[in-house]
Amino acid sequence: MKALFFSDEINQFHGAMLKSVLLILSLLPISQGILAVWQMSDASSQIMVGFVALSLFSALLILSFYSALKATVLKVVIDEKISNVEQMMVSVYRYVPMLSLAAMVSYLTATL
Repeated sequence: MKALFFSDEINQFHGAMLKSVLLILSLLPISQGILAVWQMSDASSQIMVGFVALSLFSALLILSFYSALKATVLKVVIDEKISNVEQMMVSVYRYVPMLSLAAMVSYLTATL
């Protein structure tokens, strides 16, 4: 059985992908927490809570989009030693953060 051994640069690329996807996945609990705080507040302070929540959530959404975009366009120098299958895996793996961001935003849009 042949195991895939990636270079150190691809391992760093994998770490950047994981950080980006974890930032995107943090949108769900933060949105649920914001919604719970907004529903618990009384009517007079809901405007202020909504403004702060919208500002916080939009900043986090911009950061996660920037992280996903940065991970998508990250250049990985691929050695000649790497097979075509591994090169194809890296090229497909490059789009995982942007796809997860699109899925998370569409899920949040549908539920909220």
